[in-house]
Amino acid sequence: MTANTGRTSGKWIKWQLEDSAGTLRDLPISSINGLGLNYPEVDVSAIQDAVKGFLTGQPDYSLEVGGPFDTAAAQAASGSGAVAALSGSHTVLYPLNGVLTPLGFAIYLGIRHAWETGEPVFGLASSAANGLIEVNYNPDFINGTYTATFRLYPGSAAPAWGTAAIT
Repeated sequence: MTANTGRTSGKWIKWQLEDSAGTLRDLPISSINGLGLNYPEVDVSAIQDAVKGFLTGQPDYSLEVGGPFDTAAAQAASGSGAVAALSGSHTVLYPLNGVLTPLGFAIYLGIRHAWETGEPVFGLASSAANGLIEVNYNPDFINGTYTATFRLYPGSAAPAWGTAAIT
């Protein structure tokens, strides 16, 4: 394994998502937003307090991705140290829109090379009660792109950072 230190670029980010059959697929992306949990502030100040006080509320998570529109056939997901084996974005994402089945996902951050075990990964393995659901899928045929938004399945565990592949 090469050293996983230093700066990296979007070139080495790999996004995997389960398809409708529960098989992980590598999908093409050009933008991604949502690598952490958001905690809303709950105001607990009293009128006589000199400074406003707050507590953090329950975490919220949403994932927004965008990339090239593609209808290629689904491919088996790549392994550790391998460049993504891309499946067609439309092939995988279109059947998932609005379906209430939890999907596992992972965002692999390769440090100056294709991701290897031991480098950062953010994601969540799916189960009957854990995973993401796709709530919005919008292909833009004029520009040849797509955008998709995902939210956590109700009652799901929170996605987390780690260094091992999501299965």
